[in-house]
Amino acid sequence: MTKLPAILTAIFFLFAGTVPVLAADDNPRSLQIGVVPYLSARILVKSYEPMRQYLEHVLGIPVKIYTANGFGQFLQNAQHGDFDLVITPAHFARLLQQDNKFNPLVRYAKGGRGLVMVARNGEISTLEDLKGKTVAVPFRLSLAAIICVTALQEHGLNDGSNISISEYPSFESALLAVKSGEAAAAVSAPGALQQVSPELRDSVTPVLDTGDYVNLIFMAHPRLHGKMMAVMHNALLKFGKSEEGEKFFTSTGFGEFLPVTVKDMSGLDKYVPITRHLLAEGK
Repeated sequence: MTKLPAILTAIFFLFAGTVPVLAADDNPRSLQIGVVPYLSARILVKSYEPMRQYLEHVLGIPVKIYTANGFGQFLQNAQHGDFDLVITPAHFARLLQQDNKFNPLVRYAKGGRGLVMVARNGEISTLEDLKGKTVAVPFRLSLAAIICVTALQEHGLNDGSNISISEYPSFESALLAVKSGEAAAAVSAPGALQQVSPELRDSVTPVLDTGDYVNLIFMAHPRLHGKMMAVMHNALLKFGKSEEGEKFFTSTGFGEFLPVTVKDMSGLDKYVPITRHLLAEGK
């Protein structure tokens, strides 16, 4: 029997529903980090390994990375306390803060822009060309999807009327749908584009850019408090200056870590109603 690397084993156990939960103290024996599945588990494993190694070294405890089978399942796992630290879309971060008393730590400086991508040198060159076509979105619950679908509506393009929106399990699979001709366009974001293969990234070009928004936010479960919170906050802010951090930010294009401000969090309130609505619909 082949033994999986520890990080892959962690992801397997999450899918099996057997994630351990820490006791509420300032000196946990391990740290469970949940990453929203914005890309495939394979890519997330590769991307976040430098961060995992760094935190394990700085904190002096085992650190494991988990993901989930979908955005909704990820949020549910976080709410159930399966993770000590979550790397979550900003609108989920606001829900976790409001409903479950999670505490914001840091956020990525870059990566938060909604992009509608079409085939490079293909027949689609304007939004008008999308009429009658299919737009692939990576989970309707993703913030990029919410922002881009709203922007398309503002341009007169509505699901079930003059376009068809089809949901895919990740940014990568949505982009692959465009490359294969299965869809005319796909919702994406700079951070996701940076982490897919160069071949896939070079096969598409933007037809709509919604502009910047707050991207993924690191949120700590309320059971992590006191000294541990301070140590983790400082360690993450210093991560970019480490050897592991340089590898991570070069490969992901997220720029650096920034402290999360009150304005960052309150500015997300406009996305809360639609997020709750989609959750209620089971999206």
